[in-house]
Formats: sequence, structure tokens, C-alpha cells
Amino acid sequence: MSYSILLVDDDEVNHDIAKTMLGESHDYFSAHNGEEALTLFHERKYDAILLDVVMPGMNGYEVCKAIRSNPSNCDTPVLFVSSKDCIEDKLEGFKAGGDDYITKPFDAAELSFRIDRLVKFSSEIDTLKVNCEAAEEVTLTAITSCSELGLCLEFIENSYQCNTLADLSNAVLSVCRNLDLNASVQLGLLGEFRDFCNFGVINPLESELLKKGRESKTVINIEKRSFFNSAYCSLLIKNMPIDDDEKYGRFNDILALVVRGADARLKSLETNIQAIQAKNKGLRELSQVASKDLEDIELIFKNYNQSCQELVETLIFDVEDSIISFGMSETQEQTLRETLDGAKEDLQKIQEHSEDMSATFNDFFIKLDKLID
Repeated sequence: MSYSILLVDDDEVNHDIAKTMLGESHDYFSAHNGEEALTLFHERKYDAILLDVVMPGMNGYEVCKAIRSNPSNCDTPVLFVSSKDCIEDKLEGFKAGGDDYITKPFDAAELSFRIDRLVKFSSEIDTLKVNCEAAEEVTLTAITSCSELGLCLEFIENSYQCNTLADLSNAVLSVCRNLDLNASVQLGLLGEFRDFCNFGVINPLESELLKKGRESKTVINIEKRSFFNSAYCSLLIKNMPIDDDEKYGRFNDILALVVRGADARLKSLETNIQAIQAKNKGLRELSQVASKDLEDIELIFKNYNQSCQELVETLIFDVEDSIISFGMSETQEQTLRETLDGAKEDLQKIQEHSEDMSATFNDFFIKLDKLID
């Protein structure tokens, strides 16, 4: 797919490198400083902006802030390009309004992948903005119908009914929506973490910051943005009411309780899952042992039946061979033969019954294994 891309870098060599990596199918527009970049930005709409951080005059962060403050095309995806790789620099890029951050040196595949993802995110955000605008009236009605403390208590109650990450994320983000807060949350079970958002799509930089915040297990405040963190849950609020100290304090307390409640529920779910896994493991081992014992029993039965069959056949042969010397009448001989044949048939039925029982047990263990899985 072809994109219109604004390249902002004071080094012409970096422009050539980016064009070579991304290929000739895109339309490129080059700016060598911040002022030139803003001039080109106001002239048209771009699918993405590759923005160097360190430049003479305006740096990349200042350029990004200027782009975000402009009402026209302010949501154009911005990918910071820098040789700096510390968390403080990435946080600064996030504060400036960047969507992603790539560290030099990088390869062509990574750069193309990030550009494609940012353009896709931008398109999804446009669609979601339309949906969110339609739902805004419903959200405002929900906010006015319950108090902030009621929202927190309702979340704690609802969290006990949440059995999946998606269910719990909906409960957390519902509280944020009712407080008119733009939020992203990262939740995890058994070491697997997923990102959720109540507005738009979480960009890669946000996801990385949520992970770093969760690992810190502390509350981090960066102007309007606040991270509420625990071992299993990290919540990012992007529009905290910093102009209202009382409201800001209440929101901090409520959101901290919500995160602690989510963390407690996730710990409980993880404990239950581990208990079920341990139980299933025990059942599976028991099933394997019982299945092996059944095979041994089945072999013993086969050998026993075979011995009985041979014994009866030998008995019939010996009787047949000795009938003449018994001095029996033909009727008596016929009765004796019929009796022996009947005994042979009864033995065969017993053998068939034992085979049916073996098949029944095998079917039981197969069903048990499927149930455990």
C-alpha cells in the first residue's frame, strides 16, 4: 500500500536511508528542521510522520506538540526516530503526543511494520471516534446517575462475576468511562498480559509504558497522565482533572481502589486456574495408570480365556475319544455331546462379555481424557 510520508531529519543521509528502506511506492516529503516540517504539515494531510528527536532549533518533541495543538490533522500518526533508548526519553515522546518510538539503528522490516501499524491504528481510531461520539450521550447519562463512590463499589461487586481478562477490562474501563476518563489498561493471568482501551487503539509506546509501570507497582503522575499499577494490572488515565485539586484527589483514590480490586480478582482467578490445572494433571496421571492396569487385566483375561478354551476343547476331544469304551447308547452319546457343546458355547459367551467390558472401560478412559483436556 502506498502512503504519503513526511520525513523530518536534519541529516539528508537519514532521508535517503528511510526512503531506501520503505521503497519507492510511497510519496515522500522532506523537511530538515522543525519550522520547515510545520510549514509542510499545514500544506496537506499525511498518512504518517517520521520525526527525528535531536535537531537544531525546534527538537522533535516540540514539533510533535505543535502538530498536536493544531486543530487540522492533529491526529496524524507520529513515529519518533532517535538513538536514545532510555525510558525517560520514551516518556517524553509519549508526553509530546507521539504514537510510537523507534531506536536507531533499525532495519527495513521493522520500519515498514511500524509504519503499516500506525496507519492502521489511525484508520481504526477515526472509526472508533465516530462510534464514541454516538455513545457520548449515554456515557454522560450514566455518570450523572451514580456517584463516584457508587461506581467504585459497583466495580468491586461486578469484579467477582468476571472470569476472563476481557470481562474484567470491561468492568475497569466502564468505571473510567463513567468518570469521563480516557483510559488504557493492561491485565494479565499466568504471565500472559493483554491491552485494552476505552477510546481508540493502544499504540506501541503506550503498551510499553503500561508494562514498565506495572513492573514498578507504584502510582506515576505525569501532568494529565497517571499510571496506577499493581502486579497484575496497570491502568493509564490520559486526561486527569489537574485543574481541580479536589476532584483530582478523589479520582486518584477511586482509581487506586479499582486497580487493587482488579489485582485481587486476577490473583483469585490465577489461583483457581492453577488449582484446576493441578487437579486435571492428577486426574490425567490417574487415568494413565488406570488405563495401563486395564491393559494388564485385559491381557490376563485373554490368557485365561485362551486356557479355558484349550481346556474345554481338550476335554471334548478326550470324551469323544473315550465314548466308545463307555458302552453308552446313541441317545446317551448325543446327550453328552450336546452338553459339552453347550458348555463350550457358554464359555464363548463369557469371553465375549469380558471383551465388551474391556471396550466399555476403554471408551470411559477416552472420554475422561477429553474431559480433562
